[in-house]
Amino acid sequence: MKETICSGGAQKIIFGDNGDVLNLGDKVRCFTPKQRAAIAARDGGCIIAGCTIPARWTEVHHVLPAGQGGSTNVDNGCLLCWFHHHTIDTSGWKIRMKDGRPQVRGPLLWDPSQTWRPGQSHRANTPSPEPHWRT
Repeated sequence: MKETICSGGAQKIIFGDNGDVLNLGDKVRCFTPKQRAAIAARDGGCIIAGCTIPARWTEVHHVLPAGQGGSTNVDNGCLLCWFHHHTIDTSGWKIRMKDGRPQVRGPLLWDPSQTWRPGQSHRANTPSPEPHWRT
């Protein structure tokens, strides 16, 4: 862990073994490029069911907002497209993190059972079939 002075205050930074920033203190609310890359590798794109927006066109969302004590780290971020990010508080979708992965619960009209489900799985996260030339 290391502390840096940023905009007149101290900021705690936790680095991984290879130098990646894993966690920033509560003074910064923006995800770093390395954090975004880690979240993109995990989520693959917008996590809302049925959304086809790929990772490169998404925004990183704080699952627990910074104003409610949420931190800016990989375990508190998920990918949402612009539309879902800007309507998440009014659309009825809910997001939580479980074991380091996002789960979503759809609006009542979309999911009457109100079941928590894993975030949408994108092509990037599904294993591709064995190439035909290997058989």
